Amino acid sequence: MIKTLAVLVNYGNEQLNYLQEVVSELKTFKKYEVTVIVNSNIELDSINGIDKVNIIKLNDYEYLPRTCKDVIWQKKDEFDLFLYGENDHLFKEHHLDKYLEYTEILPQDRIAGLIQYEENETGRYYPAFHAHFNWENGSVEKYNDKLFAHFTNLHQATFILTKQQLDRIGKLHGDFGKFFGASHYSMKCKVNTDVYQFCGMKKLICISEFTENLIHHLPNVYIDGSKGRNRFNCSEKKMQGRIKELLSEYYKK
Repeated sequence: MIKTLAVLVNYGNEQLNYLQEVVSELKTFKKYEVTVIVNSNIELDSINGIDKVNIIKLNDYEYLPRTCKDVIWQKKDEFDLFLYGENDHLFKEHHLDKYLEYTEILPQDRIAGLIQYEENETGRYYPAFHAHFNWENGSVEKYNDKLFAHFTNLHQATFILTKQQLDRIGKLHGDFGKFFGASHYSMKCKVNTDVYQFCGMKKLICISEFTENLIHHLPNVYIDGSKGRNRFNCSEKKMQGRIKELLSEYYKK
């Protein structure tokens, strides 16, 4: 079994039902021995399956997600695979399977990523596809008969890294726990976007196995802009239409 560390962030008690679902799913993985650590500002006695809770007290809780990177760096020699996630993003075992498969075939300056989705009775929606964010024209690359492309919104509220990738980032920046550079992403987002923006690895999504590389944002709040969130509800039709354009452009070359 592959020794895997999953470090999750939790703030407050609003989303404990999602946290329980995420932790429970991680503990069902068959090929991975998953240790779950949660950095939280509150006790989590009601959540089953967590191996350790770190209670973090900060003046500015925008920095709470960044503390997860510190934990990963402290544990870098104890595990083979590392996951970071917000408390409401549902990792499935196939995410890890595919990540390791893609890492084997991608060059070192490429890294596989995920696309967030939400869903309701009307279908599936993609909150990352909004404003100026889009698929990069001409970005399709082929590796072992699989097609990948670059989506310009780097945020996915999660990341997966192998021990080798984590070591390379450490050699590049000295300390994985810090922020790596200035960008337009918020401090909360930079916990994952820094990996894709400042570590010499271009983030690619496998579009020939697109549905295998989607991760569910469980609250589904961006579809209608509920709970004070912005309304980001790119439809399945728009997403698939754009991917078809990418593929058409690629095959015409």
